[in-house]
Amino acid sequence: MDMYASHALSQACEDRDFAEWHQGCPWCAVWVVLIASEAVDATIQAARHALGDALLARYARQPHLTLAYRGLCDVAHHGAAEFGPEQLQADLVTLQELAQAPFAVQLQGVGSFTTVPYLGVTQGSDVLAQLHAALQPWPPVPGWHYLPHLTLGHYARELPLMWAVEQLHAVGVGQPCLSVEVEQLALVRYASHDIAGPLQLEGLWDLQLQQYQPQHGALWAQQYL
Repeated sequence: MDMYASHALSQACEDRDFAEWHQGCPWCAVWVVLIASEAVDATIQAARHALGDALLARYARQPHLTLAYRGLCDVAHHGAAEFGPEQLQADLVTLQELAQAPFAVQLQGVGSFTTVPYLGVTQGSDVLAQLHAALQPWPPVPGWHYLPHLTLGHYARELPLMWAVEQLHAVGVGQPCLSVEVEQLALVRYASHDIAGPLQLEGLWDLQLQQYQPQHGALWAQQYL
């Protein structure tokens, strides 16, 4: 799962408000699998300790596997908004037609993009890829390739990616196979001005019941389907 060239360097996170991207639209929506596992939490803590100040200290996103980026969103019909009730309804129709049952994923191995180190996905990666292709059929940028992964943090400075992965290997991160049962998909949003802020839960798609339930504080609290 080490997806990098031996000479590649990390790209330091620009910890700033990317206003030129969001243009004042306050939220960005993403479909994810939220990972609630003490073993995974412990692995993430071990990874962050091993990499120390190589990672942005204030990364606050909950453990998750990204399924599909859905875009900027707001309840006030902001001009830059890309996602709203109509797009959500279309996504739910897509999920209903796909009828994906609960499934298992296994997290094992480590790797790194230029921006983030990650835990790899072995079992379940094919299901995640199918869900991604259904919810985001067009690549967000040219050359995009979906690789299921669990982000361990954002790099805070430039460093050899091989060094980072070797540090993770040295403390055993990614070596035990961590199994997680996936029973729900989550629509989450994050504040567009905060590159490392927490995820806010918008709604849950139950894979057993094939139903969507908006959560407390949802932007779109009406019932769907």
